[in-house]
Parts: sequence; C-alpha cells; structure tokens
Amino acid sequence: MEPYKSLLKSRPILPPNQTRAFNHLNGSDAESLAASRLVTACRGEICWGSREEDNRKIDLILSCDHPWYPGERLLILSQVKSGDTFGMRNELGFKLKGAALRAAKRTSHSVCMVWVDRSTGESFWAYVHPDTKLTPRDYGLHHKITPATVFDLARCMSRNISNMKGGRGIVVRSRTGNVTERRKTVRSTYRSLASVFSPTLGKIELTRLGWRHMLRSGRSQANKKASLELIPYLPKLVAQTPTTNAVTNIKEWKSDDYTYRVTEHLLRYSEVSYSEKNQTGTKNIEVILKVLEEIRYPTDWQNDAMLSQRVERRLVLKSAYHKAVKGS
Repeated sequence: MEPYKSLLKSRPILPPNQTRAFNHLNGSDAESLAASRLVTACRGEICWGSREEDNRKIDLILSCDHPWYPGERLLILSQVKSGDTFGMRNELGFKLKGAALRAAKRTSHSVCMVWVDRSTGESFWAYVHPDTKLTPRDYGLHHKITPATVFDLARCMSRNISNMKGGRGIVVRSRTGNVTERRKTVRSTYRSLASVFSPTLGKIELTRLGWRHMLRSGRSQANKKASLELIPYLPKLVAQTPTTNAVTNIKEWKSDDYTYRVTEHLLRYSEVSYSEKNQTGTKNIEVILKVLEEIRYPTDWQNDAMLSQRVERRLVLKSAYHKAVKGS
C-alpha cells in the first residue's frame, strides 16, 4: 500500500509578503499576534476597537495595572501595522517608517503603534505623541514587546500627568565652606531619605552606588559641591515631571533562564532657580539626574503561567547635579 501523499505538497509555499492577495489576512493575523503579545507581556486585558474606533484607526485598547500607582489603570490606544511598508528591522532594533507615523499621529491624544515583523513574528512598539515628527525613526531593541514594556509605556504616558513640571518654584541655595565638612551633614540627609518618588519612573532608591559615584575621588570639587547642594531638594524636585527625559544607554543579557535589562535614564529639570549668598535675586540652573533601571523577567515569558510574580524591577539614583544655564 502506497504511503499517504499530502494533497498540498504539490502547491508552492509562498514566502511572506510575496503577494498582495494575502495582505488582509496578514494584517488580521498580525493584529491577533500583537494583541496576544501585549496581553501577556503587560499582564493586562485587551478590547478590540469598535466599528467607529476602527474607522479612526484604533485597532486595540489595552488596559493594565499601573506599575507604580496602585489602584490605577493604564489605558493605551493601539494601532497595529505589519510588513515592509510600515517598518523594517535594523541593527538597533527597528525603523518605523513615515507611513506608519502618519497613520498613527493624532492631534488630541497619543497612540501606541505596534509593528509586527511578518518574517519572525517579533512585535515592536513606538509611542506616537501629537508632536511626534513624521520622518522615519529608529528605535532600539528595548522597543521589542516584553514584560518590560509596561514600564516603558507608563514612562511615556507620564507626560500627561497634571502636576508641576521642570522644577518650577524650587530654589537651590548655594552653600559655602569646606566640601568635606558639608559631606558629613548631607550624607545623613541622603541616608534618611532612602528613596524619592518620580511620576515618570516610580520609586528611585538612594543607595551607596549613587553616593559613591557623585563623591568619587576623581570628580571635581565644583561638581561634588553641586551634588551636595542638590541632595536635600531631591524629594520635591523629583516629585515634578522633568522638562525632558531620555534613555541614554541600555544593556541586555540572559542568565539562569532570566533576561536582564539595565537602562540609564537622563532626567532634565530646566525651571530650577539658584540663590547665591550675598547676591540679590536668583539665576536659572538646569538639574540633571541619572537613574539606573534594572528589570528582569523569565526568558520564556510567553509560556510562564506565573509571570506577574517573576517580573522584578528596581530603580537606583546614579547621580544628581546642577549646572548654570547659558545667558542666565
């Protein structure tokens, strides 16, 4: 008896994106894949866009717990695209093309654009604000959807929080005298603070790492003085939304079935004032904070039935200092 022969074997297997005839199917499959990745990674819930929402290019609405505001939810409007028309992989991570940005940009709200690589199934995200430029943009590997994504989305959405911004109303007083003596007093304050809360990043721990980095022997006396002057003001300063925030460095590695990601965040506060002894009035300064964020999650996170309790995150202050603003 002849072995069974596949009825489909004689048909050629079409490579992805070869024909436009399957574009509607590819788009639907990409949307389903993106939804499943977002739900699992963010430990949330998804709603498919209604008829009217779909007409407004809102494919998905993701709802998940806010990572540092207990009892609050993140509501994220999402649009899903796939294929070479809207994005492409590169060495940095992926490039989102102008066509995708034009489709996502709105005047009254932000949209989380999710691009799916049809060849690999990898999904990437980009948060498109009303003021996002429409030129193609490169995004790093930290824009791949993983359990760290919920923290990134919360950071992006923090710009909408209604509170003081940029250190407005804070006046840092100049301190004279010996830096070594001043160091003893401020160290006691630094230890008693233990942590500060940022609406942009969450709880930031004040540890020996930051203290040693700011007061290291190779650092100039002027910079040490600036850090010592600033430390007592950190709780009120960090409680405000920074003027700008950026990711300046990121490293990722795998160990013992876990993936580790360390990100350096740069927060700038440009509305801070500085008062010098025996001087009338104040001058404008810019405060710069560097914060290290470490996140770990199971490498096989898509198949982990206890994912929520295995995702861990920690924020530590690396440095804090101020500098004069030109022209002030």
